[in-house]
Amino acid sequence: MKTPQLAVRLGRSLLRITGALAAVFGLLLAAILVHTTMPGSSYRGALPAASADQQTLAQELRRHVNTIAAQEHNVRHPAALEAAANYLESELASYGYQVRRQEFQALGVKVRNLEVTVPSQSTPGQRVIVVGAHYDSGHETPGANDNATGAAAVLALAKSIKPLGATAQSDVMLVLYTNEEPPYFKTSLMGSHVHAKALKARGVPVTAMLSLETMGYFSDVAGSQKYPWPLNQFYPTQGDFIAFVATPGDLGLVRKVVRSFRSHAVFPSEGIAAPRRIPGVDYSDHAAYLDEGYPALMVTDTAPYRYPHYHTRQDTPDKVDFDRLARVVQGLEGVVRDLAQQP
Repeated sequence: MKTPQLAVRLGRSLLRITGALAAVFGLLLAAILVHTTMPGSSYRGALPAASADQQTLAQELRRHVNTIAAQEHNVRHPAALEAAANYLESELASYGYQVRRQEFQALGVKVRNLEVTVPSQSTPGQRVIVVGAHYDSGHETPGANDNATGAAAVLALAKSIKPLGATAQSDVMLVLYTNEEPPYFKTSLMGSHVHAKALKARGVPVTAMLSLETMGYFSDVAGSQKYPWPLNQFYPTQGDFIAFVATPGDLGLVRKVVRSFRSHAVFPSEGIAAPRRIPGVDYSDHAAYLDEGYPALMVTDTAPYRYPHYHTRQDTPDKVDFDRLARVVQGLEGVVRDLAQQP
């Protein structure tokens, strides 16, 4: 008699364990769906022919990337880094901006972030949106996609939103950072760390920060897009989209940004709010703003999860898809305008 009773008890225990595991799995799946489901739908299908404006923008972006990524430029190559900074500064000045230099020392070399602001005419200084990208390149790479594409996008946005102030409810601060790449990444000498810390010290009310990071490589080939587990279960296998990456605390921000982008751009897009412990989630300048408690996200082609030339000597301008990059930048202009004009 004991054996059947034992079997019944074991069966009930297994059922309870199975039920508990199912509940845990269900909660995990629900949490993942909450943080990966974005408003609207990602565009699918062939892209329409580029407009005249998109073609012009693509050529401007190509000129910027070709100049910035002409050679390796970082503190190990200070003359090249200075040349890139001078180019960026002169471009911003040519748009009518007064460029603010934020200078500091690294390896005995004077380096600098570059900052310009489109002020709100109604409430200047009361709310600030930061759009930034690093312009230094990694070791032994000219850094065309990583991150001349992001720097070029900041230039293009600075030019296109210059008249925004009359209708804006927030200042828009556009920043070009140095020293994002190793050995400075996530150190006190990372340019965005210097910038974010200074904003916090002054009590600047940053309501959103967008980091533009490695944005110009796309592929329509199945299997061209990789992910850390378990994200590979929820996203496309071809790397034809632009990604908006935030942390769970900024789920509202990434949803707002994705909704806006999809309303302005006919282009595939995906969004996520994932923990920083997942590799890649905080691999850019937005990490510095997160550390200071500011809402922030990254705009990216997912870099090492897609781009085969990431951090190599082959990261050259010919690898960048300027047609698609122009479409992304045009969509981001709409995002910045929406964020800035929001009451």
